[in-house]
Amino acid sequence: MTGTEEKRVSRYRIPILVGLFAFSSLMFIEMASAGPIQDLPASMATSLGTTPDVARMILSSAILLSVGLAMAMVGKRANTMATIIVLISTEGALTGIGWLTPWLLLFTAVLVAAMFAGQIKEKLGG
Repeated sequence: MTGTEEKRVSRYRIPILVGLFAFSSLMFIEMASAGPIQDLPASMATSLGTTPDVARMILSSAILLSVGLAMAMVGKRANTMATIIVLISTEGALTGIGWLTPWLLLFTAVLVAAMFAGQIKEKLGG
């Protein structure tokens, strides 16, 4: 590898390590009970006349959208990798409190890995 290629690869080391650390630390959370936060989807479901599952998805989508927009608007040039890491960590927290299913978190992680597989392969020289 040349010096330029090493700089490109090392630029992604920290975000990847932070993402792996965040994802691995979320593996130890098993549906933590959070008291009043757990009652919010049920209250919203009764007020909307829907099921609690639909209310959980609506609340989760609103939180993910607000966090994603806030991260995307930081600075003049949005850092895609940092935004993705924060969104996956937020999904992990929502999974931990029981608003999202673990399969959605896994699906998102696989989708992001598939999106960046070509770029990572290209940068590593393969």
